[in-house]
Amino acid sequence: MKTASWILWIGIGIAIFFLGRCSKKCEKVETVKVETVTETRVDTVTIVEPVETVRTEIRRDTIEAPADTLYLPGDTVRIEVPIETKEYRDTLYALQIEGYRPRLNWVEVYPRTEYVYRTETKTINTPARRWSLGPAVAYGYDIKNNHWAPFVGVSVNYSLLSW
Repeated sequence: MKTASWILWIGIGIAIFFLGRCSKKCEKVETVKVETVTETRVDTVTIVEPVETVRTEIRRDTIEAPADTLYLPGDTVRIEVPIETKEYRDTLYALQIEGYRPRLNWVEVYPRTEYVYRTETKTINTPARRWSLGPAVAYGYDIKNNHWAPFVGVSVNYSLLSW
């Protein structure tokens, strides 16, 4: 009878061991959620009569115009017209115009500003511990005296199943 009980207990132990190997693995689980929101704002800047910074005469063209209010063939006057280049520059804009008596009345600039908001969430689950040490109050089979008895003491435990 003693041999049969020992074989039974060893068989139960082996079965519990393999059952524990088939249970859920104790791995470190990490969930990372990254959310990026990009917001683009367009601001309108109106500049009325901007300040001229550079004026350069680049060439002179000659045009023919009528000499008086009544146009007759061959009745023309040659006029020299200065062709100018003007630059307008500020911290918000820069532009250049060219022509006869060029003048800039207004400029609108549309600077784009991008705001990027990033939200990052990390969830880290620590692995379940298989081994533990702690107080125990149990009722079990006493191998030494061959009967069932209560037990109070300290035990070393190995978790076979986890879910």
